[in-house]
Amino acid sequence: MSISEEAIRYYARNPIDFVEDIIGAKPDDNQRAILRSVEAEPMTSVRSGHGVGKSAVESWAIIWFLCTRPYPKVPCTAPTQHQLFDILWAEAAKWIRNNPALKKELIWTNEKIYMAGHPEEWFAAARTATNPDALQGFHAEHLLFIIDEASGVKDIVFEPVLGALSTEGAKLLICGNPTRLSGFFYDSHHKNRADYNVIHIDGRTSSRVDLKYVSKMSKMFGTDSDVFRVRVAGDFPKQEEDVFIGLSMVEQSCMNDLPENREIQRISFGVDVARYGNDETVIAQNVGGKITLPAILRGQSLMTTVGKVVQLYRQTLAEYPRYDGDIYANIDDTGLGGGVTDRLEEVKEEEHLTRLIVVPVNAAGRVPDEVISDGKSKIRAREVYDNLTSYLWGTVKEYLRKEEIALPDDEDLVAQLSCRKYRLTSKGKVQLESKEEMKKRGINSPDRADAVALSCYEGEKVFSIEGLL
Repeated sequence: MSISEEAIRYYARNPIDFVEDIIGAKPDDNQRAILRSVEAEPMTSVRSGHGVGKSAVESWAIIWFLCTRPYPKVPCTAPTQHQLFDILWAEAAKWIRNNPALKKELIWTNEKIYMAGHPEEWFAAARTATNPDALQGFHAEHLLFIIDEASGVKDIVFEPVLGALSTEGAKLLICGNPTRLSGFFYDSHHKNRADYNVIHIDGRTSSRVDLKYVSKMSKMFGTDSDVFRVRVAGDFPKQEEDVFIGLSMVEQSCMNDLPENREIQRISFGVDVARYGNDETVIAQNVGGKITLPAILRGQSLMTTVGKVVQLYRQTLAEYPRYDGDIYANIDDTGLGGGVTDRLEEVKEEEHLTRLIVVPVNAAGRVPDEVISDGKSKIRAREVYDNLTSYLWGTVKEYLRKEEIALPDDEDLVAQLSCRKYRLTSKGKVQLESKEEMKKRGINSPDRADAVALSCYEGEKVFSIEGLL
């Protein structure tokens, strides 16, 4: 860029002016506060709700630091490839691309942004936090570490950063939704708060957050719910004792990156069939632990649901040609679901869908007669769970605890999984609250969560429940 040395020195101390004059963006008040903090403070920690513009301000900080320091290094990380590359890295590419001068000087690649002519010593680098060594080995007079969605980053990834920050001029910016009640990010807002400039952004005060979104979350879950606290208000959860699956477990799963080279042992669909007008028919796909929601239907006939399962079955066979096992369709067989089960069995024979296994699941039925372990002793599942629904959700909770599944970051799914309460019966068994009880609390039927639970069902299966309750 044809900027004088005097201008560069000025912009090095005034990142907001750099963003407005050079990048061509208009930061809001919250983003201005973050930029000022990064310039003035060695360590900045930002907790916020969704949609307040964190990725944008992080990308501006990357560009500003690269353009106003000699031979800087900007290591960046996030819990998932999606968050790092599809969101943060893509955001930086957008702002560089929009300015011809920046585009000429800063070379953007899939994993690095570097100053033209200096790819090895003047750059920002993207490293996913799934690698414990993601932020090791960076040395420079001017260092800026950026950690996005910091609640989902394991503490071991932070350790080399603390060592590097002992160098004068090194800086740290960590941002995220406050999903967990422990860990490095939590501590930066609590016991280690004095070491950081802490910034809290409530989505209700952000000009970038749609008021309709705030209103929806408030009406559905209440302003005192953990879902509202984390995803709107930017506060840490309270973790209610009678909630069966804690929000932190669900949020962590949304940030899990399962190994791409893992061997897929099982593929299954969970089909939750709507019974009432306002409810959803949901099909969840579970491919070796990676769960998606490829079909969410309202007001559709049972035959449409059957056709969607068949379509997804065929698409899955084409998408995973190396998988040679069966594909299971676990269908909630109570009520209207029985019609889906019966017709799907017929279509299977008519269309010769030889690898489709139709599994009717009666959510009100008996718990499988299997042995489970609490880490010390063995006990039958029927002695732990009062009914099959509780058992299905217990299986999901155990997979979440072990981080063996990756959930989609779907607002309704996250809320449904983390809002359902439970009680212990007089016989000491886990019993989830009914859908009718949830609706009395103003919470919609957990159709998406039930579909996920069905997709995890494997019939008679031995598993551990260590730490389950």
